Amino acid sequence: MNRFKWFGLDYGQCLMDSRFRRVEYWLAAVFIDDEDEKRGVIDEKLEVYNQLLKKYGNFRKLHEHGRHEIHSLILENNRVLIRRFYEVEQKLLKPAEGVIDALTYLKKKYSLGVISDMADSQVIIRFLNHHGLRQFFTNIYTPSGVVREHGGLDEGFKGTKEDGSIYASLKKELEIMGIQVNEAVIIGDDPIKDIANAKMHGFTTVHYVGNNSSTQKPSSEADYVITHFSELKEKF
Repeated sequence: MNRFKWFGLDYGQCLMDSRFRRVEYWLAAVFIDDEDEKRGVIDEKLEVYNQLLKKYGNFRKLHEHGRHEIHSLILENNRVLIRRFYEVEQKLLKPAEGVIDALTYLKKKYSLGVISDMADSQVIIRFLNHHGLRQFFTNIYTPSGVVREHGGLDEGFKGTKEDGSIYASLKKELEIMGIQVNEAVIIGDDPIKDIANAKMHGFTTVHYVGNNSSTQKPSSEADYVITHFSELKEKF
């Protein structure tokens, strides 16, 4: 008998597939009007972006924790440029292959949430709304709080995946909802933040290696490993 009641899915490189992003096209689309007046501005902005990428280590960490620097150093805190940046982002970032079918299946049997280390919850909201995925999820858990199903932000919820504190907070919230930790599943791509840290707090874990199957080894700590979201139908 299936004992599970709740599933939490990671956002970056799990629900969202960024493999098809092209930063040079991204910035070109944002600064194309400025290029006519200031030749070379796109190359200048691309150089700054690459410096930030090096500083944070990879695309995921930069866009989870360094968006304030993208806003200030690249977009000059210009509202028009920032809006254009996010409009282009939605066209470049896609849902992972098979995720919509998997969510449709899971939603019929379980309660679903998003759990992410993305500091700006609106980034997740924009992505979900743009691709018609918001309907599948009740709450969206982030370090800045929980975006509830009605759209309000509950700032009383705190924690990060990095230190595992978000799982401690999530465990308490689920218990209030009548869901024990052994009835909850975390799905994510990071072997430490999504798998090891969740396991430490008693969650069942699914390591998704679909976007990184050629470079990332499956976590030995995960209860399940999948390379495509369609596999969730077989396992749950």
